[in-house]
Amino acid sequence: MSLIPEKAIVISPTLAATIGLEETVLLQLLQECISHGSPVSSSGFDWITLPSDKLLELAPFWGQDDFRRLSASLHEKGLLLIGGGPFTAHHDFRFAFNENSNAVSPGMADRSTNIALAPTTSNPHSAKTIGGSWQPSEDALRQLAQLGVTREFAQQQIPQFVAYWRERNVPRHSWESKYIKEVWRQWQQAETTQNRRRKEISVTGEWRPSADALDILVTKGGINTNFIEDAIPEFILYWRDRGDLSSTWDSKFIQHIRRQWQFFNGMMEQDSMPRLITAQWKPKEAVYDVLQMANIERPFAEKIIPEFVLYWQENGTPQCSWSTKFLQYVKRQWAHQSKLLTETSNGKQQGYSKGRIRDRSFVEDLTDRSWAS
Repeated sequence: MSLIPEKAIVISPTLAATIGLEETVLLQLLQECISHGSPVSSSGFDWITLPSDKLLELAPFWGQDDFRRLSASLHEKGLLLIGGGPFTAHHDFRFAFNENSNAVSPGMADRSTNIALAPTTSNPHSAKTIGGSWQPSEDALRQLAQLGVTREFAQQQIPQFVAYWRERNVPRHSWESKYIKEVWRQWQQAETTQNRRRKEISVTGEWRPSADALDILVTKGGINTNFIEDAIPEFILYWRDRGDLSSTWDSKFIQHIRRQWQFFNGMMEQDSMPRLITAQWKPKEAVYDVLQMANIERPFAEKIIPEFVLYWQENGTPQCSWSTKFLQYVKRQWAHQSKLLTETSNGKQQGYSKGRIRDRSFVEDLTDRSWAS
């Protein structure tokens, strides 16, 4: 029983070392197709059209992307001319070797065909640099349209394409092939960007971090749940005012909480002994650093220091960290104010009294959240 049930593909080792093994195999397959086919002479070249499924059958070890890649490589090397667009599994593949046919009829030599040749040169054998007035042919634009690229998008890429390659001054056999490849790549990138933007949303007042985000912060990060809850309103307010769209709000929130928690822990470690608050008490500068990360204005915090001090002087309860206690209170007051302002702008409330802004008692604000004690 023969181990080679089919006709072998014979290639030149020297050619394979020069242009690449896969390119050489494809070149040999196409040569076989021309030898057993009926080429049509046009513009000085012998053209043949093959069903794409026939080529895929001849080379079952390759797929559509492989044929497209290798045929484009041969085209770039000036060995293969391609007509009718890049290789696809749904269209016939039209090609010719980049060598003049032996017999060209007078009537065929002047006839224009749908060949994806470089518009910058009339002699396909010579590579030339791109001209400043270079434009893709209608055939190139049709090929891109078959790939789903709009004509407007394709034409928008021309100035950048020309400027880029004029600056590099690199000669090529076919600028249209390079143009089609580049526009197709740009189109795919644009489609990916648009798909990502379709998933982007803005932050609303009802936004909440996902269960996964909370698990990362609480279970894996060891961050207190109440600390996280207190940071949600400020996070919403900041990003809602900016009007940004994103598909990664959870990631932004995790980073926001981690930064604040690091500062908070630093303040907690510095205060270990419970003490009474004094009339001259002032929060540490680190408090304002945390508030700044939360986008809470310093004047807002400074304004409510007197009422905070007064309450705890009358209460007479010592605390290990007055700065963290104050930080907690400021963040909650900021959240209450933001909520009332939002409701006012939506017509739910006609206004608020001058001075303190809250929707629950001062005692409730100061005495809950035992985690900060």
